[in-house]
Amino acid sequence: MPTSQNVVSEMKYELVFSELSEADAAEAIAYYDLISPDLGDRFLSELLELYGQLEIHPQFFSFIIPGKQIRDVQLPSFPYLVVYEIIDTKVYVIAVRNRFRKPMF
Repeated sequence: MPTSQNVVSEMKYELVFSELSEADAAEAIAYYDLISPDLGDRFLSELLELYGQLEIHPQFFSFIIPGKQIRDVQLPSFPYLVVYEIIDTKVYVIAVRNRFRKPMF
């Protein structure tokens, strides 16, 4: 029988992607594909895995702007941050930024 704890843990947030976040991700994949097709695939795999984490536990990651609800999380093997905001049951992915080339969104 489901308990309230099970219901909360099974809740999935809806991800909503900005045009900027989609363009950022495509640019990063293209860049890593130039270095090695396997590297582009690895970047995409890590990004999709991180998106899966955001669907389940977006509140686990840090705020980046005091007084605002904007957060970020870094990909484990790449210098990229996913910048997002949680509103109700949706996670708005604002940007996928290179920490060194485009640190602000």
